[in-house]
This record gives sequence, structure tokens and C-alpha cells, in this order.
Amino acid sequence: MRDIYTKIACFSALLMLLTACGTKGPLYIPEQQYPQDTPETAPQPAAPAPASSY
Repeated sequence: MRDIYTKIACFSALLMLLTACGTKGPLYIPEQQYPQDTPETAPQPAAPAPASSY
């Protein structure tokens, strides 16, 4: 009976290790670098809010 529990424990551990890989499919290293979008001109400062009188 103890042998069955050992086999079940080993099989369960093996299944947990195999399902721990989050990525589906083959592993790869991306070769192309993706550039970030950068604005070519400096952003214009916002116009000051009109002064209000109380």
C-alpha cells in the first residue's frame, strides 16, 4: 500500500513540474528589438488657466 502512495506522490510532483511552465509552445529569444514610440518634438506647455476673480 505504501508503494502506491509513493507512486501517486511522484506522479503528482511530475505533473506539477510540467504544468508550472507558463509558456505554451517552444521557448524562443526574440531577435528583433521593438523601438519605443518617442515624440519627435518637445511637448508644448499647457496654456495657463485664466485668472478668476472671487
